[in-house]
Amino acid sequence: MSEIAGRRIYYLAAIAIVAIVMVSAVAVVRPQGIQTTTESTGIKTLQVSGVGTVTASPDEAVLLLAVQTQAESATQATADNAAIMTKVMDALANAGVDKNSVETSSYTLTPIYENKPDQTMPAKIVGYTARNAIQVTLKDLSLVGKALDAAISAGANEVQGIIFTFSTTTLAALQKQALQLAIQNADGEARTMASSLGVSIVGPISVTPGYMFQPTYERMGATTNQTPIQPGTLQVTATVQVTYQFA
Repeated sequence: MSEIAGRRIYYLAAIAIVAIVMVSAVAVVRPQGIQTTTESTGIKTLQVSGVGTVTASPDEAVLLLAVQTQAESATQATADNAAIMTKVMDALANAGVDKNSVETSSYTLTPIYENKPDQTMPAKIVGYTARNAIQVTLKDLSLVGKALDAAISAGANEVQGIIFTFSTTTLAALQKQALQLAIQNADGEARTMASSLGVSIVGPISVTPGYMFQPTYERMGATTNQTPIQPGTLQVTATVQVTYQFA
């Protein structure tokens, strides 16, 4: 089986398979469909679908936090926000979070308008809201609860949630494993079909792979005790459409 490289979702690969080396596992989902066709060139083909799924624990978490402040002036709102966010950054560092793992995802400064019963009069600005949102990427999942509570204690007043996912390297490795299972699934179905029809498989002439992966998202809230974190497991699924020539 030729090498299929890269982790881009739904990319196409052209491969010629001489022999398929399989891992000792079984895909748990049956193929989506099997059909027999005859090309105008006279080549007889079987087209099958294969699915393979791999389950693993996430090795990366992303905390979505924000600091929101309000003041009568824009200057005061941004100054207050900066002071609190500095404390949040320091608290994260003290909790063992690498400063390079923290990045700003958005920053907004919006006016607050006075509510007036008379809508014919222009709205008056009575204050400003500053909001600084950050995302904290953690490769050590044991730090998630500690980092979350440290940020909240330091003044982070918005916790959008936590995303559990795979690092780039881990995801690429799991995709390869899932792809092996999907090809194994498709190959087994093709050979079963060929045996039932009384024909012989010559070999695969085209393969189109695809991948499905959904990180998990958990909403979190402030707590006075260390927040317990249980990430669970995630699944990576590969699908293939394989066309075999038979005689």
